[in-house]
Amino acid sequence: MELQLSYNPQTRHKTSAAFLRGNSPEQWFREMNDWQIPLKGLTCFLLPEHKNAVTPGGLLVIFNDQVPATGKISHPYGGINGNLFIPVDATLAPALSPVEMRELLIWHVQVFHPAIGFVGFDKEDQRPISSFLSPGQARERSWDHAHPGMPPLAYLHTISVAIPDGQELTDLLNHGQVPQPLSELPGKRRRNSLFLRFIDWMVRWFLRFLLTMFNIVSVFLRRIPATPGQASYTGSGRAGRGGAGASRSGQTENPKGVRTSGVREKLRKWIEKTLGDIEERRDSELDRLLKMFDKDGDEALKYAIPLGEDPAAGRGTAPQSSRLSRQETNFNLGTLLGSRPVDTWTSAESYTTLLSRKYEQLAAKALEEGDHRKAAYIYAHLLRNLHRAAIVLEEGRFYHEAAALYMDRLGQPVKAAECFEKGGLLLDAINIYKKLEKYEKTGDLYRQLSQEKPAQQYFQLAVDAAMQQKNHLEAARILQHKSGKPEEACEVLLEGWQNGNQDKDCLSQYLHLAEELDENSLAGKMRMIYEQKTPEHKIDNLVEIFLAFKKNMNEAAQDTAVEIAYEVISPQIAAGREDRLAVLKKMLPADKELPADIYRYSARKREVKPTVARTDQSFQLEQHINWLAATVIKKQLIFVGTSANVLFLLRMTPQGSRKYYSWQYQSLPDKNGQEEQFYPYISENNASKYGCKLLHLPTSHNRRITLGKLILPSEKPFGDKVILDTTDYPANHMGGTIGMTINSGGDPLTVYSDWEWATVLIKEASSASYYCTYPDSARFDIPRPDHPSALWGEGPFYFGHGNKIYRVDREGQTQHLELPYEINHITATDITNGMLLMAYTTHGCVYVMDKQNGLQPYSQYFADDVVVRVSQFVSKTFLVLATNKGTIVYNITTGLPTIKTHIDTAAPVKFILPTGEQNEVALVDEKGRITVHKIDDRITVVYKR
Repeated sequence: MELQLSYNPQTRHKTSAAFLRGNSPEQWFREMNDWQIPLKGLTCFLLPEHKNAVTPGGLLVIFNDQVPATGKISHPYGGINGNLFIPVDATLAPALSPVEMRELLIWHVQVFHPAIGFVGFDKEDQRPISSFLSPGQARERSWDHAHPGMPPLAYLHTISVAIPDGQELTDLLNHGQVPQPLSELPGKRRRNSLFLRFIDWMVRWFLRFLLTMFNIVSVFLRRIPATPGQASYTGSGRAGRGGAGASRSGQTENPKGVRTSGVREKLRKWIEKTLGDIEERRDSELDRLLKMFDKDGDEALKYAIPLGEDPAAGRGTAPQSSRLSRQETNFNLGTLLGSRPVDTWTSAESYTTLLSRKYEQLAAKALEEGDHRKAAYIYAHLLRNLHRAAIVLEEGRFYHEAAALYMDRLGQPVKAAECFEKGGLLLDAINIYKKLEKYEKTGDLYRQLSQEKPAQQYFQLAVDAAMQQKNHLEAARILQHKSGKPEEACEVLLEGWQNGNQDKDCLSQYLHLAEELDENSLAGKMRMIYEQKTPEHKIDNLVEIFLAFKKNMNEAAQDTAVEIAYEVISPQIAAGREDRLAVLKKMLPADKELPADIYRYSARKREVKPTVARTDQSFQLEQHINWLAATVIKKQLIFVGTSANVLFLLRMTPQGSRKYYSWQYQSLPDKNGQEEQFYPYISENNASKYGCKLLHLPTSHNRRITLGKLILPSEKPFGDKVILDTTDYPANHMGGTIGMTINSGGDPLTVYSDWEWATVLIKEASSASYYCTYPDSARFDIPRPDHPSALWGEGPFYFGHGNKIYRVDREGQTQHLELPYEINHITATDITNGMLLMAYTTHGCVYVMDKQNGLQPYSQYFADDVVVRVSQFVSKTFLVLATNKGTIVYNITTGLPTIKTHIDTAAPVKFILPTGEQNEVALVDEKGRITVHKIDDRITVVYKR
């Protein structure tokens, strides 16, 4: 099961975190500043650019109590189960049960990012906000003689722009044919005499002048200080700023200033009342506008005001006016995106609701009448709904205006390009598609312009992009249908069958295309694919696809498909894979007797009992795969290898049944062009209880490939479920990994060396790190190793370094045994009340016992005349050494290093795998040949002196 994120606009999780893009604190703090909330208490985690990178690609911020307002967070995230964070408009697919959720969420905090993927954090990964700030160093300076500097420049108070004269709403309202302003309607009638209106104008200007003079005099009087001998003013009149409290404190008041202020205030109120309140006049204008909508909506629309605020509508603010001006009701990009100052009318909510309803009604009416420009004007200029305006313009075939809105205001370049394309502006659409790297669409438009050469160039770019994404089906489709190169499409599909993630679909599509090109050559191509282009682990899929396509083939190709199927399933059935008998039904669908024959054959096979013991067997691994590591879990042989950027996993029984699994990965060459190499590490824990081992996948480029937990299900003939955990646990990033294993409780455990001080620590996934210390509390240091070494035991744990064997318990308590020679590697096995270890040194091998009295040498040095390549205890009886002179088996029950027997192999042994059966071992040589051996007690014992 692969867990994925699915965008769902109907879903809206509660915002509890935010993802900040970028790789620098400057970018993150710039967005945090817009939140307008306290930053104290925020929890932060660094996300990488991608799963296999160490450079930061963003910051996850988890909110505590306060959450920023809606719209201030660029990428809001919601929390699931308290510790999994995904985008608020995303869902997990498939849905997880509570049990599955608990098994998946093993970290303190998990983040599922659409591009980065699934990332887990431990508590130690949490970063405080302060860690992203570096305070400057304080400097010792004396400021006693500092000069104040030049005085600041005068502040800029206002900037005004000349406003062109515009028609006003009052010019529209009339009685008959003569225009009449709103102010002359009943209740607001103006003077008819020109002389009287001139007198009113003179009075207003005189009052404004008088108010200005009073302000100047009052400012001058406030600057004159009161004389000490002046009597305090304690009359019953109005107090100054200090009030009664000021009089009691002994401060003096200026009665003249009080009287002046009172007169000035009365004069101000009188002047304002005389001049009139502009807000009341505006409300009056809006009332009249609403009434006019009821009488003549089209005319009223010419004086309608925009609702809401648009930061791009105009530049600056025009002086407030109490009269509405006439506007053109046709959609105009210049007006919408212009820079003229705007007089914004702020109306009450009641006016906004009523006007919005009127605007919507008129927009619907305009659409019914086919006037899309008027409807777009209402949506864009009045309702501020630019998205709806763009849709209306597109429906009305005003593609240029719609494209401008999509591109410049809505940030939807794809929609803009589509509008340009519909409007015939293909070059404008091409420019957008080029910037968006939509190469196939660019090629389509060039072909539409009859420019075949650039069209083919961009089709090839589209093919290259698809191949980089390992999308062989998409690349083949473009080659076949756009570039007109079906032969190259066939080659791409064959490559997808061999190495791609869509192998089955690629092979099916190849058969369809090859049959269309030349059905007579299809049989030969099928034989070529079977013999040259199919890895062994895909043989079963090949047969299934050939038989499924059989009905579309000619007679020769059908015969070839059946022949290949016989060649594949015959040895499989002979080896005991009775499930392959079902393929016969697909090969011979017309044979009605076949099901009964298969049933009788299976019944007879189940009745047959083995009469003799199994002898030694041999098998061959796929030679095109570089096999790098091997182990045994639940009596199943597990092999790990790579080939052509594909990670292979082979599951095999000692009897030869096998099944392959594969995962694609992206190889990154270094600066010198060297290919990336794997150094897989498999833990040495006893997997009989939990069926799980750790698979660590570091590379030569300092990367760690993580595929999560690889679960091989319980199935015949393999038996129990097997788990290989490739999770890159946080301890692997804290320093150089010395060794990894799984403890007796089934939890991952890492022993590592600190990056800075080389101090050794031990950490379990569910607990904090412990320093490894000796009984006297002294810590010990180990330099960072190049690669992890074997970590033995389930608690305490054993490993070798230098000339010492270390014993570390789960809390870090440490002992060591120092040997006289450098240790190359160690192997170990449990014994009664202790652990038996074998250390291979530069001067041979030696047994070491750990019991109640600690680590002690248990034998003389032996096997000092050979080079030991790999060693392994087999059950509780034998030790197997793979040397430069063959494989030697030692009996460990005699108390002395006693040779039991020798085993010869065709090539030097690479892996020693105890099968889990009593005294049985599988040897894998460097050529991939597997031989299974039973160590017989009847073989003569040879003593080593």
